[in-house]
Amino acid sequence: MTALDMRAEVAKLVGRIDVDERIRIRAVQEAVGNAAAFTWTRRAELLEFALSREGDFRGQATDEQIAERDRRLAAQVAACRHRAELLTSGLLDLDEAVSDVR
Repeated sequence: MTALDMRAEVAKLVGRIDVDERIRIRAVQEAVGNAAAFTWTRRAELLEFALSREGDFRGQATDEQIAERDRRLAAQVAACRHRAELLTSGLLDLDEAVSDVR
């Protein structure tokens, strides 16, 4: 094997190491993104649980106040689910996803 051949082999190995490292980095990013998506989905579920139900104690709240609260909660649920979908699809960068939580 000549020196030129050895250089070519080393270049192939270095290229392979870089590719493997990028794959590992991407796998970790995907795992963290999925975990973040799960967190946003769970948050949506908790907000849904806060929506009013028949038989709930309302105190002195009027029907209009309860309806307004439910509208706000429903919008928050939709936003959380949307953010989870964007994370799962890879359309939202993880830094953007957690910037609101910090």
